[in-house]
Amino acid sequence: MKTLFTLFPMLVALPTALHAVDVAPTKRPNVLFIISDDQERREFNFLVEGRDEEGKPRNLSPNLDRLASEGVVFPYQYVTSPVCTPSRFTALTGTYASRSANFEKTVNSNGQVNITWNCHIDPQTPNLARTLQQAGYLTGAVGKNHVIEVKGVGRNEGPADDADPNSPAVAAYYAGKQRKLVEAFQANGFDFAASLYHGNLPGHTCKALEFHNMDWITGGAIDFLDQWKDTEQPFFLYMATTLNHGPGPRYKKYTGDPLATPAGLLEKPLDVQPARNTIPQRVREAGLADQPTANDVLWLDDGIGAVLEKLKSLGALENTIVFFFDDHGVESGKGSLYEGGIKSVSFVWSPKYVQGGRKSKVNLSNIDFAPTIMELCGVPKAKQHATDGKSFVSVLKGSDQQIHDHLFFEIGATRAVLKDGWKYLAFRLPDSLPTNPSKPFTHLADRPGGRGSEGPAKEFYPNYYDRDQFYSITADPLERNNLFDDPTQQTRVGEMQQLLREAVGNVPGSFAEFTQEQP
Repeated sequence: MKTLFTLFPMLVALPTALHAVDVAPTKRPNVLFIISDDQERREFNFLVEGRDEEGKPRNLSPNLDRLASEGVVFPYQYVTSPVCTPSRFTALTGTYASRSANFEKTVNSNGQVNITWNCHIDPQTPNLARTLQQAGYLTGAVGKNHVIEVKGVGRNEGPADDADPNSPAVAAYYAGKQRKLVEAFQANGFDFAASLYHGNLPGHTCKALEFHNMDWITGGAIDFLDQWKDTEQPFFLYMATTLNHGPGPRYKKYTGDPLATPAGLLEKPLDVQPARNTIPQRVREAGLADQPTANDVLWLDDGIGAVLEKLKSLGALENTIVFFFDDHGVESGKGSLYEGGIKSVSFVWSPKYVQGGRKSKVNLSNIDFAPTIMELCGVPKAKQHATDGKSFVSVLKGSDQQIHDHLFFEIGATRAVLKDGWKYLAFRLPDSLPTNPSKPFTHLADRPGGRGSEGPAKEFYPNYYDRDQFYSITADPLERNNLFDDPTQQTRVGEMQQLLREAVGNVPGSFAEFTQEQP
């Protein structure tokens, strides 16, 4: 078969710019930030959900298991806006998604910001890569984008679904699209970018290329490290996997075409991590053949292990801090501010900078990653960009003190606050929406009847359409019993509504009666 695309030209055509360094060159840590996509809690052996009834692991993931056991696990990791794009926006900026420049027109008219997949990072948006780049770090990104604004690249454009990727014209189109993605990342503070998926797989390529390719993402990360090893800089590498998001085949994503990438066809399968065809056998030998998630979790784990092994071979692993973060919850809650959407998981590993071997009960938010990483990397306060989050370096060093009084969440037409095990959630459709839609608007409020991804939340949560919802997360973690009208809870309800009023007042845009009148 004629092959038209080779990995390496796309990777090495990324000149590293010279930047004014704002920090004196000392031995500073490297940072590997891994963000996975739509993983379920049962895919993590270090969580209760990742163990079967007998307490045995459901997955074969030796690298993730080791990092988690030696690091600090955060089972109470929260996400301010639980869908892919705003979660990534917040992780990279440290700010609420409502601060995106995409909402400027709405904010200027005092409208209600409706956060969905519509908030992007542009060259004027302060972000972690830019700040670290200015502090002397070599910055890189591989994998799923879904947040960096890319001009002239959209979904459902270009070759038809049934196009042949062997065609020179089709190959040239996808190679050109990849170059635009690379250039957009460079314009936003990344010295290096490679192996990029613009967003979720469907709609961005012809069907013959519409496959996950963890090997390709791993290869991009390894090539970044090969570039980095010849420098004197510390590095920041943002590694965003497409696993375990759809499309399928479900539980068998590793069986996709190993030559297929959104940049075109590879000349041959990559040899950067254990061969895919060994996955089922290894899972069977581990006694996990009956666990549906085990195969694709192992594929992901193999890729992470290959990057760790590369770091070890370069003598860099001991000075590298690894952050792992699942972008949001998917347990019947994606796209909603219920626990099934906003509750995720993360861990941080480092033999030098983290007091590991423990699980923390501290509540974290994804707004906290950026200030934490800037502090760990020695960026002076005056050189750090403004964030809404708080550094949790003290927690990494052993503290068990909470860093937040409460947490604030925003998505679509809902806002919520969480404090001391209590949650207040308000659902307020903006006045700009039609009053008589063909189907009721959902929490995302961007189309009558909502999106397919909202279906599980609508079906699972009995009070989904209630305007005001109040839950004891401690006593009622599945949020079945709305206590908003409970006479015994009215004082607490009022206090939580005031917290929400204050939180809404600190972010752009209005939100019904909760917006403080300006003097």
